[in-house]
Amino acid sequence: MDRLAHTRLLNYIVFKLFQPNPLRLYMFRLVLGLLLLVLSSPSIQAERLTLYSEEFPPFNYTHEGKFTGAATEIVEAIMKIAEQDYAIKSYPWARSFHNTQVEKNAFIYSISRRQKRESLFKWVGVLAPANQSVFALKKRTDISVHSLDDMKAYTIGTTLEDSRESYLVSQGFDISTFERVGGNTPYHQLFLQLKRGRIDLWPMPNAVMKHIVLANNEDPSRIIKQVFKLEEISQEGYYLAASLTTSDEIIFKLRKALKEFKQSKAYVDIIKKWGL
Repeated sequence: MDRLAHTRLLNYIVFKLFQPNPLRLYMFRLVLGLLLLVLSSPSIQAERLTLYSEEFPPFNYTHEGKFTGAATEIVEAIMKIAEQDYAIKSYPWARSFHNTQVEKNAFIYSISRRQKRESLFKWVGVLAPANQSVFALKKRTDISVHSLDDMKAYTIGTTLEDSRESYLVSQGFDISTFERVGGNTPYHQLFLQLKRGRIDLWPMPNAVMKHIVLANNEDPSRIIKQVFKLEEISQEGYYLAASLTTSDEIIFKLRKALKEFKQSKAYVDIIKKWGL
């Protein structure tokens, strides 16, 4: 039954109940009309948010059919505090990045806040720290990196349009020299390419590297070595960001919820649990 049919039925019932008193019937109908108008107002209807992400363990990834991870647990907590309806969708990074820019009430996580991205989103806040480094196989004694420029002598594996790739390009690297991968499991692909010798260097968040290597039944301390720290992008942390068409009221509500949650023991427990 549609809204018009509901209204007619209510009017009929009210008429039968208040038929002896026309004035009372008129007042009741007036109040009923105002109530229907208020309830149908978009300003008070709950807006459902779409949260876009990717397979990026241990921050956000699918495990046994459930989307989980450190950043996901934090996002779910702040949505609960804000009493906000939402849905999480995991796609390859480039797709999630695009969808968040073109849709209303769309969010993305975990995303680095780079200069070239600043004007593309509304930034809610930092969800989790993001220590990042450049890694190589431990057996590669021929690799020596003391600066970003030193990296240009080697083959670098990157993920399409991610923060490390964008950062290196901003520092003068030629993107055409990278071994770029995309799809749903780019980080696993890069690790396999590193093992096979198709790439020499693997820029990656420390926690992600460890998770990927362990997931491939390898011991990170025996097979991988850190050859350079990406200090500049490690200081930023990973953010929750929103499309520019998302209302400021929603952004303010989520910022408040994030600030509240980060002051709790539950937030500290999540950071410790995921080794961040």
